[in-house]
Amino acid sequence: MKNKKINLAVVLIIFLGISYYFVAISKYELSEKYSNFPVPISAQLTQENEYNSVYEWSKSSDENGIPISYSLIIWVNGWEKVVREGTLTIYEKDGFQIHLSSERDEIIIGR
Repeated sequence: MKNKKINLAVVLIIFLGISYYFVAISKYELSEKYSNFPVPISAQLTQENEYNSVYEWSKSSDENGIPISYSLIIWVNGWEKVVREGTLTIYEKDGFQIHLSSERDEIIIGR
């Protein structure tokens, strides 16, 4: 009886984890401009130039950074965190570097 409960709990945790992943991944799109770096679909582009893009995004914070789900999606897509200083995090993948800065209610993505 104990084994059945443990097995059921393990299956339930795996199912919830997979469900969470697919819900989280559906909230991000890969940006061709930034070497397929994930960008939140709900983020609104407010400024753009040849070096970076500024998005209004209510889930971003200068104190807490980006949500764990966004960090997970970045990691799942093969980006490795190289440096973190204050609100700036630099990610690297296949020789490309992306700078992600999280400010209050906005993110800045650049090269």
